[in-house]
Amino acid sequence: MSKKNEYNAIEKLAIIQELKAGQSSRVEVAKKHNISVTTLVKWRHRYELYGIEGLEIHSHTRSYSAELKLQAA
Repeated sequence: MSKKNEYNAIEKLAIIQELKAGQSSRVEVAKKHNISVTTLVKWRHRYELYGIEGLEIHSHTRSYSAELKLQAA
């Protein structure tokens, strides 16, 4: 399937709008853009809940200060 984070938010939105246009099925749209149907459905759901911000790529790597680490210990 696709590489992780291959599409930016604007591209994801264009794919979602293609799906909403109703001219192709989920399977057809997913194949055309080399993504899974599951990914397509997740994008659509996040867009409906959070708008374009929900489609942004977020880094899950967080850094914590030494002080915070000590408080947690």
